[in-house]
Amino acid sequence: AVFADRLSRQLAQAKAVPLRGKFAGAVGNYNAHLSAYPNADWEAMNQAFVTESLKLDWNGVVTQIEPHDYIAELFHAVMRFNTILLDFDRDVWGYVMHGYFGQKLKDGEIGSSTMPHKVNPIDFENSEGNVGIANA
Repeated sequence: AVFADRLSRQLAQAKAVPLRGKFAGAVGNYNAHLSAYPNADWEAMNQAFVTESLKLDWNGVVTQIEPHDYIAELFHAVMRFNTILLDFDRDVWGYVMHGYFGQKLKDGEIGSSTMPHKVNPIDFENSEGNVGIANA
């Protein structure tokens, strides 16, 4: 229950990060647009395109690029989720090693190279390694 609660909290935070978008000129203004069609409401049209067609939150205050702050927010939520998952992996691995949880040896499966009778919690070891790489 502890890990489920912690993970669901981080998942909710990741889902709450608004994905933003922009559609403006080369330096964040509408100079070229206005030269071609001076009577068009470029900001309103571009905002509608970003919000309605692309389904993104409008960022109308930009330079040449959208600042991507939302991506950092999203990745930080993913990192926190991964850190909780890492904690879970290590706890389960410890429970298996201390005999609180058991594992069944599958037919043809060899455990440790030095102790073939031993079954390592390989899925949790792999998860631990992958989460570490993902957060690096």
